[in-house]
Amino acid sequence: MTGANRGLGLGFVKHYLRKNNTVVACCRDKTKAVELINLESNYSNNLIIETLDVSNENSKDALVDRLKVRNLKFDLIINNAGVCIEENLGDWTKDGFQKTFEVNTLGVALFSQAIHEFLKEGGKLINISSGMGSITLNINPEAALDAYAMSKAALNIFTARLSQKLLPRNIVTIALSPGWVQTDMGGEEAPATVDGAVAEMVNTIDKLGLQESGKFLSETGEELPW
Repeated sequence: MTGANRGLGLGFVKHYLRKNNTVVACCRDKTKAVELINLESNYSNNLIIETLDVSNENSKDALVDRLKVRNLKFDLIINNAGVCIEENLGDWTKDGFQKTFEVNTLGVALFSQAIHEFLKEGGKLINISSGMGSITLNINPEAALDAYAMSKAALNIFTARLSQKLLPRNIVTIALSPGWVQTDMGGEEAPATVDGAVAEMVNTIDKLGLQESGKFLSETGEELPW
């Protein structure tokens, strides 16, 4: 699990720990991940907190080395880490676009390349996307989310392509939109709570089969238009 120290990532960690799963929770600075550290005291046998900056290749490579030492294999990988830098027409910057793509698209692609070898045959790889990544849905030109939307659209096509590459190992790969959720990114006015959104997404993930691989799905499992 990437981006595990807050929001949806933390929500996923809590859910899977309550189900007695072993969870590897990754965040940029684990010394500042207070809620994860608090969870560790109650789930010391099930929770492994690791440092990972998905936009930094050295950080990614170091994590892979540590996972190899632990000899871990995963049933499920969730690429959740993401950023949203709000800039509207007239205020766009190269730095804003680059940072957004480095985390939301390139970070996911390169981390998936490194981590897929740790997935068991028949495992699942979930890329957390957004309805903003659909060209058909939610264009909303007034929102300062152009770089974010573009990065998620790119993530979607990456997911579709990766799904075909992992199909020989019966790995299910999807892009999953959580909907509008009460997180730092979604804001307090969002209709869904983190616990509610995570419960719906976990239910969808649990039901996934190879027939869904390569698709773009909502939190409830509805197929979304590209």
